Amino acid sequence: MLLAAIDEQCRGAYDFLYLPIDFKNKCNVGYAFINMTDPCQIIPFHQAFNGKKWEKFNSEKVAVLAYARIQGKSALIAHFQNSSLMNEDKRCRPILFHTDGPNAGDPEPFPLGSNIRVRPGKSRAGGSEENRGLGNPSTLASGEELALDSFLGSPNDAY
Repeated sequence: MLLAAIDEQCRGAYDFLYLPIDFKNKCNVGYAFINMTDPCQIIPFHQAFNGKKWEKFNSEKVAVLAYARIQGKSALIAHFQNSSLMNEDKRCRPILFHTDGPNAGDPEPFPLGSNIRVRPGKSRAGGSEENRGLGNPSTLASGEELALDSFLGSPNDAY
């Protein structure tokens, strides 16, 4: 649902999406991270979403956009590829997207690191019951990646 809403305005203009999930409640935590491939794409994205209600999600919450601390596809891959998050359900992981050619906007494989961390008390193959280290939108800084606040739903809502 989230991807469909974003793709109506920006399909092929972003290469990364992460909707952090509270694994205990099986719902997202209320914000997402999107990396736009070109700074010029931020303006139409901002105009389409900032300050708007999520009517398709039956919500009164309003989207608030801000710049994120980690910027660029390669930096985001480096940040997440060894994260314990990569041991979680595939629907709860960050998603990369093709941005060129006929596959623009389609998901692409996320390169896994060689030293994926394991959360305390969990095996490598097991899931997590806690929401740790997912970041806070109030700590965001400048760059091209946008944090899109005020999402509702479950891990499936990203698709």
